[in-house]
Amino acid sequence: MSETKQFHADDIEILAETLCHKGFLSVSSYRLRHPLFAGGMSQEIEREVMLRGKAAGLLAYDPERQEVVLVEQFRIGAYVCGDYPWLLELVAGVEEPGENLEILVKREALEEAGL
Repeated sequence: MSETKQFHADDIEILAETLCHKGFLSVSSYRLRHPLFAGGMSQEIEREVMLRGKAAGLLAYDPERQEVVLVEQFRIGAYVCGDYPWLLELVAGVEEPGENLEILVKREALEEAGL
């Protein structure tokens, strides 16, 4: 059995980073090289990343009724792909600056599901 090579964040070479868009989501473009399992480094590649911060979710469960709580929310991504845009989801949200993730899920549980 062969060992898998372990890579580290410091092994990645970021050659350039460009902020492409800042709105509800931010989009950055990266030019980079990364180590290859076969050895050596990859060729220069470009990748875009959508950033929105940390998020957390909560699967609320009622043990007496043996039911979970899901919320139905509009999602533009599903709509533009031609799918039904009101999706059933976990209670979830995006972290506010300095917010504890436990506080985040409690806030979202109250806002989204009245829990």
